[in-house]
This record gives sequence, structure tokens and C-alpha cells, in this order.
Amino acid sequence: MKYLVTLGVMVAAVLLPGAATAATLVPIAPDLTWGSEPIFVTAPSGDQRLFIVERGNESTTPDTPGVIRVAEGNTVKATPFLTVDNTDTFSERGLLSMAFSPDYATSGLFYVFHVANGPDALDPDGVAGDIRIIEYRRSASDPDVADPASARIVFKTGHSAGNHNGGWLAFGPDDMLYFTIGDNATSSNAQGLGNFFGKVLRIDPTDPDGPAPGPLTATIPADNPFVSTPGALGEVYTRGLRNPFRASFAPDGDLVIGDVGEGTIEEVNAGNLAGRNMGWPSCEGFCDTPNPAFTDPVFEYPHDPGGCAVLGGYVIRDPELAGLLGRYLYGDLCRNDLRTLNLDVPGADPGQAGIELTPAQGQLRSFGEDSRGCSYVITNKSVFRVAPNVGSGKDCPRAELPPDPPPPDPLPDVTYTFFAPNSRPLARQLTFAGQCSLSCTIRVGVTVRISRNRFRPQVGRIKLTPVTVSADAGIRTRVTLKVPGRSLKRMRKATRNGSRLNAIVRSKLSGSDGSSGSGQRGVLLIPAKRR
Repeated sequence: MKYLVTLGVMVAAVLLPGAATAATLVPIAPDLTWGSEPIFVTAPSGDQRLFIVERGNESTTPDTPGVIRVAEGNTVKATPFLTVDNTDTFSERGLLSMAFSPDYATSGLFYVFHVANGPDALDPDGVAGDIRIIEYRRSASDPDVADPASARIVFKTGHSAGNHNGGWLAFGPDDMLYFTIGDNATSSNAQGLGNFFGKVLRIDPTDPDGPAPGPLTATIPADNPFVSTPGALGEVYTRGLRNPFRASFAPDGDLVIGDVGEGTIEEVNAGNLAGRNMGWPSCEGFCDTPNPAFTDPVFEYPHDPGGCAVLGGYVIRDPELAGLLGRYLYGDLCRNDLRTLNLDVPGADPGQAGIELTPAQGQLRSFGEDSRGCSYVITNKSVFRVAPNVGSGKDCPRAELPPDPPPPDPLPDVTYTFFAPNSRPLARQLTFAGQCSLSCTIRVGVTVRISRNRFRPQVGRIKLTPVTVSADAGIRTRVTLKVPGRSLKRMRKATRNGSRLNAIVRSKLSGSDGSSGSGQRGVLLIPAKRR
């Protein structure tokens, strides 16, 4: 659902963001525990340990090992579970995530999403930037250590850009392995079915009998949506994404993707996304013109104020987090506040989580969950359990996964109103007003169209410099755009010649909780009466 703000004096559009709830972050270990930047956490089904993925240190020499560590109880074990050498950490590359096979308890198999720095014994033909899904097996003698000699490449593709790697990996409710790859910094890749970029991919990582063609030493599920499409790669599950850095599966099995936008909009996609086209690069967020070929996100938010890249999270399952239970927790790379969505209602009911990262806690990087339904926040400095209060322990207090959470209660309504008259005198300044029920920013842009009369097309256009102002909650706030002297002279001359001036006023009201409203209206500019 795309939010619209009504332009007018009497009517306000009602949106559904809302109030914060109580929660806090408890570090699972001191900052100095980590050898490099934590980037992902997860756990095998039924296992009370927590596994932390470290991306690897950025340095002048990008080949630095990625590391996976194990936390059990209140302790992070000193010996790494696995060290992944030949890891390229240039730009956004690195060891980015891991996933445990559904039968890990018996098979010991798990998988990592790894960006290689070049050839190695595992792949003598490799080059820097190669994205690899690698299968490993835990050690037969020590369950807290993996066997590095068991490595087998399940999937590989070249990837020339340092950014837009994607980087998420997980088994779905169907026991298939899903992973994401960004568009390789070339937006047109996202639409093509003949490449792996800008996609969610789905495979069965089981090693097939006989040699496998191309980059895959796994099985393509027969029910993948493009298996029978000529020219399409069978691994493709969802396309039209820019950089789906983080995703997850909701308790109901829906795939939820935080897709990083470009210059203005971030989006969250959710649902049964098999075969869906999410629209990039034709659309960033909701399409300006609806297109039945594209699937709209469940939620979008603007970069202004302060956002730059969505970091997708998880639906909260922890019953101790009563105010967050059943809501999707997510954040933004450039914001300190964490936010939530109700994925089960139109518009996603956006709201604050009541958690704000401090400089000492670091900059947000990712989210995670364990096998017992506890949630985690990962920064560039540490890993934190999302807990109900500061007295909560860092270890998850349950022995098993809780029942599926009930649908969350809706949050209080938020209203946005933008005030614009039907007509106003032509003057050196054009003034409008906006009001939000929470603190917000109001951005207004105006384009003046000059037409001979109302029935004939425009003969000229003047665009005024947009203005953005901050507004306190509940305060009607003025927004004034200046008309340059040369433009004002031109418009006055046009009215004397009988032309019509129609100002197209576009407004964007962005709440402090990440919600927003936008709208457009024509305002007739008429000559000012002479005194």
C-alpha cells in the first residue's frame, strides 16, 4: 500500500505507524571478543548454541580470513568453529552468512556465503570477487569445530562489483537452500533471467550424481518457477531486486526481503515470492505507474530523514518481548533507531521498536535469531540479544522454540495533513503548510506550467527549488518557496498575455518513525490585485 497525504484544508490522510515499546540490547560478549566485524548470527534447529559469522577485516590486503565463532551459555568459545581463508573483504565483500542443514544434528552439514579473493585449492580457476556457496561438515571429534577439509563448492558465480553482493543464505520451510545476490552494480541485470544478479536463488544443495554443468554442483528443484522457461537459469526464484543484503522467513513461511534502494526509497518485500518480479530498475519501491508485471513491496520508506540502506531483520518470536511479539524488526545502515512492521496488515503498520543504538554500541549491520526464538542485533562492534530489560541475561532463557506468535495488535494511528488552497495570488513567495501528529519533515516542490488557456497544452514550465522543513508533532508548519525575480517577471508577463499558470505542488511528509505520506495537487496562480 502506498501512503497518500491529502492536500486540502479539512481532510487528513490516516496512516498506521505508531508508538514505541520497551526493549533493550544486552551484549553477548565484550567488544574485544571479535577479531573482525560481526555480520550474521544463526543456530541449528534444536541446538542451544549461537553461531556468529565475522566478515573478515578490511585492510590494504583484502585477503583476510572470515571466521565463525560459537557462543554457548554465557561464553564465546576461544577456538573458532571455522576459519575461511581466501576471503575478499574489498568494499562490501566478505564472509557474509551461513545456514545449517535441516538435518544438521545427524549430517553435520552447513553452508557459508563467501566472496573469494582469487584461486585456491578449492577452486584453482577462481578470481577475486567470486561468490561461492561452500558446504562444510562439522568435525567428527568435536561438535564445536568444523572440518575445513570437508569443503565443497555448491555454487559459484563471478561478481565484478565490490558492492551489491547480496549475502543472505538460509534454508526455507521446504528444506531448500535460498540465497540472495545483488545486481552486480548493473541495474539491468535484475530483470534478465539468464544471469544470477538481482535475484533470490533456490537450490537443493545435495550433490547430484555425475558431473554438474556450469557453476552448480547441486540440484535445481523441479518446482522452481523458471525451470522450463527458455533461456532462464533454473536456480532463479525471484528477480527484480537491487541488493537484497538481508532476508528471512516469517513464522508463516513467507519470505521477507529488505532490498537496498538507490537514491530515494528503501523497501521491504514479503509473501510467496516464487516467480515474482519486484520491479527494479523500473521501480524503486512502489511503481509510480502501477504495472501488473511487478509485485509491489509491502512497505517503503524515504531516505529523508537520515536513511540510506534498509537492513532486513526477523519477525519477533520471543514472548518476553510483548510489545514487539509478531512484528518484523528491521533497521537502516544510516539510522540509529530500530523499527518494526506488522506484515499481516495493509501498509505494514510501521512503528518504532523503542531501541536506539548508541555510538558505543556501534553501527547497525544485521539481525539474527537462534533456534529458541530469541532475536539479535549485530553492529560493527558487537552482537546483542534483544531483551525485555537491562537485567535480562545475554543467553536465551528457553530450551526450545516457542509457539508461533499471534498477530500483533495495531499501533496507534498517525495523521499527516498538507494544506494547499485551490488558488493563490502570484507573488515572490509561495507559502503552504503541513502538520503531522508526530515529529516529521515536510518537503515541497512546485512546478509551474504556463498554458495559453485551460484547453490548450502548456507552452512553458518553471521549476522552483524544493524546500524541506522540520515540524514538531501537532504543530502546523509553514513551507515557503521563493520565486526568483526572473521567473516571477516571466510569469507576470504570461498572465498579462492571457496565459494560465497552474502550479503542480508535490508534498512528501516523512515521520520520525519511518512512515511517510505524499501527494500532488494543482494550485491556480492568479495575478495579484494592484493597490
